[in-house]
Amino acid sequence: MKLAELARQLALPRLGDDVEIRGIAPLEQATGSDLSFAEQRRWLQQPIRAAALILPESLATMVPNLPCLISSYPAIDMGRAGLLLGLRPMQVAVGIHPTAVVDDSARLADRVAIGPRVVIGPHVVIGADSIVHAGAIIHERCEIGARCIIHSNAVVGADGYGFQFMADQHQRIPHFGIVCIEDDVEVGAGTTIDRARFGATRIGSGSKIDNLVQIGHNVQIGRNVLIVSQVGIAGSCHIEDGAILAGQAGVAPHITVGKGSRVAAATGVATEVPAGKTWSGWWGQEHRRNLIEMSALRKLPEFMKRVEAFLARWDQ
Repeated sequence: MKLAELARQLALPRLGDDVEIRGIAPLEQATGSDLSFAEQRRWLQQPIRAAALILPESLATMVPNLPCLISSYPAIDMGRAGLLLGLRPMQVAVGIHPTAVVDDSARLADRVAIGPRVVIGPHVVIGADSIVHAGAIIHERCEIGARCIIHSNAVVGADGYGFQFMADQHQRIPHFGIVCIEDDVEVGAGTTIDRARFGATRIGSGSKIDNLVQIGHNVQIGRNVLIVSQVGIAGSCHIEDGAILAGQAGVAPHITVGKGSRVAAATGVATEVPAGKTWSGWWGQEHRRNLIEMSALRKLPEFMKRVEAFLARWDQ
């Protein structure tokens, strides 16, 4: 497709020559027939072999001789361009794959796609235009909204980790609750979302959960929350609207992570995170304070050498 035609269909301004585009690729892999994109100046500090770029207007002057499409959201428009070029993301055909196991009491809305070896338990509800990829398990009585994507080997509705030590052993506590996933939620591959002990574990609409995330029983996740890979959220936590939990963050039981807050990668959260704040460190604290402490810690070996030298002179 010609770049001018892509610009027309994407409704984006075009700069430079009208070149032919045959594919899309990241900058480091793009060839002379590919469309690529950039969002930051440092991305363009490498040899550019792509035929054209999608980038913000502020970066266009860095590549004055290269054809460009100007976009406020280059990654989004790169995906739209791929669709126009005939590329298709991984999909599951609408309907139920013959190897899937779906209980007779489950209710599936229109245009639901159920992939190979999916298991859907009794009294499950799945909303319209949702996709459940190969090998996922949706346990009994769980509810999934419209336009959700459940990736391969995710498990929704297994019992939570609930035990009480009594009579010299750990007694198992039955879990009678459900998992309720609202509309437009994505659940990554290998992620587990435990059913509530009582009531519902809830994932708010528009939230996106990465691969290999553990969400404990009775957790309440708000709307448009982002949870990155290997995050662990213990039981009965509240993650409020718009919060972001970066990779390998861990949240202790009964903690609230406030609205619009950010938890940095590998942060351990054992106290409340205020709304709008950024926390980091282990255990987590306000990001600036954590940076000050980390800086001081790095200076500690040199400080100790100076103390030892001072004490040696004092002893003389």
